Amino acid sequence: MKQVLLSFVLLNIVFLSGCATAQTSAKTKTDSKPEVKQQQTFEGDYQSSRGVMTPLSCYCSDGGTLTVTEDEKIKVCFDGLKEKPDDCTKISVTGQFQTVANEPEETNPCPKGTMKVFVVESFKCK
Repeated sequence: MKQVLLSFVLLNIVFLSGCATAQTSAKTKTDSKPEVKQQQTFEGDYQSSRGVMTPLSCYCSDGGTLTVTEDEKIKVCFDGLKEKPDDCTKISVTGQFQTVANEPEETNPCPKGTMKVFVVESFKCK
């Protein structure tokens, strides 16, 4: 049992350290397709994915999921903001949707691809 637990912990450490490396060494860029940049505001329940390896982690180092309605969940990214929503469970965010591309190096565990995320420009805890 201890070996299984130790293996699980070591696997997570290796995976997360690869993700941290991915954040610094992966090339991310906005998609070359022109998008209409329209500022929008959403409000809902926020769950951070900071420190947890999720598909969003390959495109955004400080993000999470905003549940606007039961059927509408938005991947949000707080990269570039000085202030972070550390203790927010209900939040209002303002920003723009962007398609972010990930072109990882060989040692990066993240797959090559794109993801549409909501890049937060400002937020307010509710």
